[in-house]
Amino acid sequence: MKDKILSFIKEYNNIIIGRHKNPDLDAYGSQFGMYYALKEYFPDKNIYVIGDTNPLNLFQPFDEVEEDTRKESLLLILDTVAKQMLDPEIYRTYGKLILIDHHRNEVDIECDLAYQYTEASSTAEIVADLLIEWNIPITYESARALYFGIIGDTGRFMYSNTTEKTLLIASKLLSKGLNIQELHNEIYLEPRKNKEIKNAFFQKVQYTAKNLAYAKNDLNFLSDYGLSTSYVSRGLVNQMSGMVEVPIWVNFTEEQETRNIICEIRSRNIPVLDVAKKYGGGGHLNACGCTLTDWNQADNVIQDLDNLLQEE
Repeated sequence: MKDKILSFIKEYNNIIIGRHKNPDLDAYGSQFGMYYALKEYFPDKNIYVIGDTNPLNLFQPFDEVEEDTRKESLLLILDTVAKQMLDPEIYRTYGKLILIDHHRNEVDIECDLAYQYTEASSTAEIVADLLIEWNIPITYESARALYFGIIGDTGRFMYSNTTEKTLLIASKLLSKGLNIQELHNEIYLEPRKNKEIKNAFFQKVQYTAKNLAYAKNDLNFLSDYGLSTSYVSRGLVNQMSGMVEVPIWVNFTEEQETRNIICEIRSRNIPVLDVAKKYGGGGHLNACGCTLTDWNQADNVIQDLDNLLQEE
C-alpha cells in the first residue's frame, strides 16, 4: 500500500494536501511535513496545502485551489478517516483521494485508498516513516513540522503511544539540525495572561464522587477572556491531567457559531474511546472527543465516564 501511495504521487502533477478541521499540532505537522518534503523533491509539480487555520499554525498561509485544478488533483487527507472531522468542501472535488491516519475510527469517507496505522503515535510519525521508506529527503522545514506533530500527539513523549519507533524517527528528524529548546519554546512559552486564564479555568473544574474531573465552558467564559472554542477545548483539557486521584478528565466547551458542545475526553490508562464513539466521535483509546448538541448530553457523557470508573 505504501508503494501505491507513492505511485499516485508520481502520477499526478497537482497534489493537494488537507487534514481535519480545527487542526491540532499533529494535523498541521503531518500536513506541512509532507508538503515541504514533496515540494522540494518534486519541484515541477503543483503542490498545495488547504484548510482552516488557528494559532497553532506555525508554518504559512493556506492555498485557495480552483475547482478545475481540484478535478485534476491527487487529494491527500491526513490525520482523519472520519467524515465528521472534515469540511465537506475539502473532499467534494478531486481526481483521486487517499486517506492517511493513525486514529481508530472506521473509514466512512469514500476514497481510492486508506492507509490507517493505529500503532503509530501520530500521523506525523506515519508521514516521516513513509518519506524515509520512499527515500524522499526530509528537509529541515519538513523535519520541524513532523517533530511538532509527534510531540503534540505524544505529549512530549510522555504518553503511552510513544514507542521505540517513535523515538527512532524523532532522532532522525533531530539529525536535520533541529534545536529542541527552540522548538519547544515556540509551542510552550506563553504570555502571563494565558497562565491567568488557565488558573481561572482550573477554578471551574468539578469532580464526581468517583473522581472524574470535568469542566463546562459556556460562551460567557469564552467572552470574559476573549477566547476561542478551539483554544479552550483542546488547549485547556489537560489542565486537569496529572492529578493522582483523577484517572479520567473531560472538557466541554460551547461553540460560538453553532452552540454545539465540543467534548474532549482524556484518561491516564482507562480506554474511553467507546464513550466518544457512542456520541458520534472518535480518536484514540485514551484521548478522543465528540460533538454534542446540548448540555444535557454533556451530563450523559459524564455519567457514562463515571460508569467506567465504577467498573474499574
